[in-house]
Amino acid sequence: MKYIYLLLITISININSGFAQQASDYFPQQTGFMWNYELTPIDSINNPVDSLTFFRVDSFATIANYQGKLANVVLTKEGPLEVINFLPYSDSLFYNFEGTDGYEYAQVGRLEIFLAVIDSILADSSFSFLDMFLSFEDWYSLYRFDAGINQEYTLFSVDTAITLNGTELPLRFEFNGTRLQDEILNTDIGTFDCKKFLIERGLSFLIILPPPLPPIAIPIAFINDTIWIAQDNWIVQSIIPATEIDLTLVGGGILFLPGLQSKIIANITEVTDDYSVPVEFNLFQNYPNPFNPSTKIRFTIPNVSSSFSLRTTLMVYDILGNEMITLIDKELPAGEYEFTFDASKLSSGVYFYQLKTGSYIITKKMVLIR
Repeated sequence: MKYIYLLLITISININSGFAQQASDYFPQQTGFMWNYELTPIDSINNPVDSLTFFRVDSFATIANYQGKLANVVLTKEGPLEVINFLPYSDSLFYNFEGTDGYEYAQVGRLEIFLAVIDSILADSSFSFLDMFLSFEDWYSLYRFDAGINQEYTLFSVDTAITLNGTELPLRFEFNGTRLQDEILNTDIGTFDCKKFLIERGLSFLIILPPPLPPIAIPIAFINDTIWIAQDNWIVQSIIPATEIDLTLVGGGILFLPGLQSKIIANITEVTDDYSVPVEFNLFQNYPNPFNPSTKIRFTIPNVSSSFSLRTTLMVYDILGNEMITLIDKELPAGEYEFTFDASKLSSGVYFYQLKTGSYIITKKMVLIR
């Protein structure tokens, strides 16, 4: 009987330690691993907009200490297919693994543009949603591999009050995770039995009731990110549906934040040498965007004539159409150009940059955030 008891203890120890699913099992083991993603925006009725598809390349660069944890550092860059291979890595992602928990250093990231727009709509210099969300950047155990199926876990929840246009507004900021049912997913690089998670970021307006009644939370915005994770490959798919942002309770209107679908692909087509000889006018999206205080602007001018240069201007305008600065105003021959725009003398906001060359005119938007 004693031996049976010892055997049961041994089996229990093995189950609870040796056979437990470790979060690190899902991340590539060697630096140098690369991910290629196809990213497709999703419109307000949750249809993918294929014409706006762009791409992302991630690279497992190193393991280093970051904000108090030993982090797997992943360099990342985004851009159109035509130039993605030429772009430098412009941002970093940070992951840490402790037992069955996968941590990520949560950053505002793509929400920066939208939060800056909200701040500009509310036009209250005493408060900034962007600054508040930036203050929440930290390590969070987003991926809890031993959590029960459909079990929600709280990553972060804060009830606070802000003063906006002289009115005090009680708000709740939430950051929650849920492990969903495992799912087999067919991808461009293979078929995987994936762990699936729902990561939810929420902002609610609170109606305060007399104690001991709890406050009633009225949602303002909840952004849901469904993530599929495959062993040894990490994230192979992510879907964020379009989100309605109801700002009527804080002095604004109803807006929509476009969604995004990210799918892993086998590779991103190499750009051939033919691209070095432009065949059409093109003005590319500035990079990085949003930026502070400088960004790069690329454009191409085709070979119209071997002895002919075109008068070219590159100008920056504010959101009201006022001319802010002239970056280029001269004759340029055919070729590919890159200009670094230093906006250190401008205030935060949305700006437009416009390229004029011959009869060709194109305008794009950029966001300066300080």
